[in-house]
Amino acid sequence: MKFSYSISVRCGCTDEDGRQLRQKCPDLWRKDGSWNSRHGSAGFAARIPTSGGTRLVRRGGYPSKAAAKAAAEHAGELLGLAGDDATRAKIGDMIARAKHGATLPDAGTVKLRLGLNQDPGQPGITVAAWLDTWLAGKRRSKRASTYRGYESHVRVHILPVIGELPLERLNAGHVEQVLAAVPGSAATRHRVYATLSSAMNAAVKQRLIRFSPCAGIELEPENPEEARRWTPEQARQFITYAAEAGDPLGLAYRVMVLRGCRRAELCGFRWSFADLDRGVLTVARPILQLGGTLHEEAGAKSRAGDRLVFLDAGTAELLRAHKETQDLERQFAGEAWQDNDLIFCQADGRPWNPDYVSKHFKKLAAQAGVPAIKLHEGGRHSANSLMRDAGVDQEVRMREVGHAGKDVNDRYTHVLEEAHRAAAEQTAAYVLSEDGAL
Repeated sequence: MKFSYSISVRCGCTDEDGRQLRQKCPDLWRKDGSWNSRHGSAGFAARIPTSGGTRLVRRGGYPSKAAAKAAAEHAGELLGLAGDDATRAKIGDMIARAKHGATLPDAGTVKLRLGLNQDPGQPGITVAAWLDTWLAGKRRSKRASTYRGYESHVRVHILPVIGELPLERLNAGHVEQVLAAVPGSAATRHRVYATLSSAMNAAVKQRLIRFSPCAGIELEPENPEEARRWTPEQARQFITYAAEAGDPLGLAYRVMVLRGCRRAELCGFRWSFADLDRGVLTVARPILQLGGTLHEEAGAKSRAGDRLVFLDAGTAELLRAHKETQDLERQFAGEAWQDNDLIFCQADGRPWNPDYVSKHFKKLAAQAGVPAIKLHEGGRHSANSLMRDAGVDQEVRMREVGHAGKDVNDRYTHVLEEAHRAAAEQTAAYVLSEDGAL
């Protein structure tokens, strides 16, 4: 389809009677006959197909005839992208709506929007605007701790680099710029990349972009340091020392080391979700520390984490004695007692601060004469390796510590309680065999 147009020049000067001179203004032209672009403005006129039929569209405000001609030819190029009359009308509507002197989207942008079945004249959103929308969805669907990680990656690492860019123009080079600006370890870059990749995949599903700019990005290996673990002798020494010292968190640490609980789960165990006759605790409402605030989650970290924690008979008996002691503390505290139904709590019923639980663990380990490893290493990694060395079946072991690996979930539906209880007794005997269960 041939696109024809005409170019005109004009100004707002008036004659003695107050009538605008428009193209008759003598100052529009220099002595050599060329147009004085510093005095007036130029524009183009063309018949444009629109959803309301073909109409004459005039656009002015360009600083020169050359600029007006370029704008007209660009409008023709955009109309040439259409493969049918309906699409051509959409592009025509965009041209007709454009303000005088406005710059139309480039051909690549219009072609991309058409490919995504979007209105070619709809202004594209920025990366920042899309990430705001994406985060709002994550706030509703994810745990507070998970959302906090996403929000931190977006605010600290992503927005300062690419936040103002149009989402539809984002490419792999921009993603590389984000990753290059992330300080610290390769592990941090992997986490930031995972957040950005998730947001871009969601944009693809929403048909805001055709391909994820994160696809094909190669990251350097994380090469994390191998987590340290306690030997059975070290675990036994720690548990024995904490019990003999009467440490207020000693029993909690015993459950963690033998059963592999997360610290949020440990701080959130409730009596109402415990059945000591069956020898089980239930991961129900973990307590996390987000910044300086304690936050109670509804449910476990994952479907695999929403589980029963099976106890050996010795630990269950110690918990019965612990409940009796706690009842006395409640009576002693009187009205000062804060009834949160927590199994492991402070002397007035308040929950333990998870950060304190971690710091105190390392301090207690040093006092016990064993390597002062991190709580996660002492609990999760040590418990897993101790169960493995005790001969506990891998699938039972993974379920015990709440790992949500796909291979585990696909093969697991129901596991007999006897198998889990046997695993608890097997591990406790392996760790505490020298002196017997404490």
